[in-house]
Amino acid sequence: MAKQQQQPFESTLQDLVYSVDAGLGLKIIRTTLFCLMVVILMVVFTARQFRGFDTEAAMDYGQLGRNLAQSNRYITQCVRPVSIAMVSAHTFDGDARIDLHPEITKPPLYPALLAADFKFFNLIGVDLFPTSELFKGMRIYPAEQWVIVPMNHIFTILSGLMLYLLGRKLFSHQIGLLGAATYFLSEIVWTDSLRGTGLPVLVFMILAATYFALLAMINRRERKPLWNWMLYFSLSILFSVAAFLTHYAAIAIIPGLALFIWMMGSRTQRGGHLAFFYLAVAFLVVSPWLLRNYQLTGSPLGLAAHTALIGSSAYPGDSLMRTLKPSFNLMSDFGLAKAKWVKNFSEFYQDGFTSLGGGLLIAFFMVTFFYRFVRVHVHNLRWGIGLSMGLFFVGAGFFGKEALGLYHIFWPFVILYGLAFFSILLDRLDLNIQIYKTGLTGLVIGLTALPLLVTILLSPAPGLPYPPYYVPFIMRVSELLKPREVMCTDMPWATVWYGQRTSILMPKTLDDYYEINDYRKYISGLYITTLTKDRPFVSSLLEGSEKTWFPVTMGQLPKDFPLRQGFALNKQDQLFLTDSVRWGAGEVQKTPGAEPVPPAPQ
Repeated sequence: MAKQQQQPFESTLQDLVYSVDAGLGLKIIRTTLFCLMVVILMVVFTARQFRGFDTEAAMDYGQLGRNLAQSNRYITQCVRPVSIAMVSAHTFDGDARIDLHPEITKPPLYPALLAADFKFFNLIGVDLFPTSELFKGMRIYPAEQWVIVPMNHIFTILSGLMLYLLGRKLFSHQIGLLGAATYFLSEIVWTDSLRGTGLPVLVFMILAATYFALLAMINRRERKPLWNWMLYFSLSILFSVAAFLTHYAAIAIIPGLALFIWMMGSRTQRGGHLAFFYLAVAFLVVSPWLLRNYQLTGSPLGLAAHTALIGSSAYPGDSLMRTLKPSFNLMSDFGLAKAKWVKNFSEFYQDGFTSLGGGLLIAFFMVTFFYRFVRVHVHNLRWGIGLSMGLFFVGAGFFGKEALGLYHIFWPFVILYGLAFFSILLDRLDLNIQIYKTGLTGLVIGLTALPLLVTILLSPAPGLPYPPYYVPFIMRVSELLKPREVMCTDMPWATVWYGQRTSILMPKTLDDYYEINDYRKYISGLYITTLTKDRPFVSSLLEGSEKTWFPVTMGQLPKDFPLRQGFALNKQDQLFLTDSVRWGAGEVQKTPGAEPVPPAPQ
């Protein structure tokens, strides 16, 4: 066989130049630059904006993941009085199992992902949970800096990739690319990623479920082989279940996808049967988790469904979680939740939903419901998304502003459909000069990215999340207790996460505190912070729900109060009480801001 003739050097060089100028090389360069831009944006935004967790949910998820990694059990060290009541009411001996208290509010997938990362770092010998002595010199808690925030960033990037694939399949490569770019240039995306609550994980699961459902229905409509579209259909069910087990808010997505599946059926391909099959299989997969919750609490969603009463007239503020003897009644509770819903929904509709992403793309997105897309799958998916959004806003209104804030899960769909409709408007204008179209498109994306640019370039960097969260205080106070001793505090999620001590949320009344201490679990320490001391003086501390705690917060202890030693921190901002002197001479002064004057006994 004759040897293949080698190309001349000039021809090879010419092919290389062409590849860099217009071929595969150009695509590689553009993709590399785009990825580099995303990484730089992520690093700069994180460096300027992250100073540690400042939300209850983030710390709660973190401690759940750590407990799962260390004990292989889905338990919580952050124990709330209402969960004590629910768990003890459904155990044969009335024991709330405070030492191994089951988690009954949050689903397990996001903590499981955190647990896998924690185990990996433990295997390679990295200590993510230092003591107060080892934490000296650190600015941010290692588990937050090296595991939780990076993992959320990874899922943010994966969500952008999935958004590109979805946009390319629905519309075009250009819309997919512009959609991914707009997503990465959105301030709400990176802010959600820094919060550590797992919202990027939820967004990725929802986008993946939608993308695979789209592929399955297109291939089925085109009469591809059964194994082809059933593979994608199974993946859609898998990611739908994963979304639900990441956050219960994802339950609003499932009916929307079922509607899309039903609408994609033809006369010979009955979509209704397939939609029912989708719902049935998804329910069967999650049924073990629902059964577990029902056995523990008598409710398939555990305590999560009852959180609709938080902030209602019967349970103002956080009083529901602090109630040791709650009284649940379906009819009266629904009336309370409905009154709360009216207020929440009206406020959110005026101030939240219409301002999503700056308000521009959401306007284009809403107009698409008055436009009929030519491609069937684009048209039908739009109605599925619309149903999911409607169900979400109706349901989230019962649970307050934190739940309504999860509407960011719809931001990727708003971007795609908004940009697609804007592209249709540009085509209708019949602009012959391409630079005009490019400039107008850049203007829309630039206005959407404006909040991010202002935050990075002009806004001052945030300070430490104090009050009430200051890691050295929390660590020092927690370490005064032995590992198996229990603390009572108004921010147990923080003392559990940073102090690694089982903590009970301060009950609503001092009598409930005595009942827990005397009959359920001995409490070795009481830690009161600005969350209590900053409450309105008259309406809460003197006449409201906190009046029984007022003498304790002022250091005027009742005669029968068991914790009679302690000290104040940061100029009386915080107070720690315990049952005995647990510190040596001069040791209190080593605690930053501590005042070694014990409260005077009464």
